[in-house]
This record gives sequence, structure tokens and C-alpha cells, in this order.
Amino acid sequence: MIRHPFEPSRLLLGLAMLGVAAVCLMDAAGEWEVPFWVPLAALPTALLLAGCAALVTFTARRRRARRKEQRG
Repeated sequence: MIRHPFEPSRLLLGLAMLGVAAVCLMDAAGEWEVPFWVPLAALPTALLLAGCAALVTFTARRRRARRKEQRG
């Protein structure tokens, strides 16, 4: 089994993009009336949130590694 570190920023970005896609699909199907600027505003917001999550994850992992070095 191949193991890799969990990346919360990728999960957050993926969920946000699925949400934007769902809104666009509902608008195209005529179920919702969505202004054109909503998906355009949601994309940079999702990227910003994912960037913040990546920064927090990076900081937490770096702190954990430093503490581990100091103990050992």
C-alpha cells in the first residue's frame, strides 16, 4: 500500500470546485437563477481558502518536525 501525507487543502479545493460545478449545472438546467458573477467570485475564494489551509498544514508539519528533532 502506498502511503502519502493527507493534504487538506486539496480536499477543500476539490469540494469547493464541486460546489461551483453544481451551481453552474443547476443554473444551466434552469433550476436556479444564479448571477454570472457568483461562480466567478467563488473560484478565487476557493483558491484563497485552499492556500490558507495549505499554509496552516505546512506550518503545523514544520513545528511537529522541529519538536521531534529537539526531543531526539
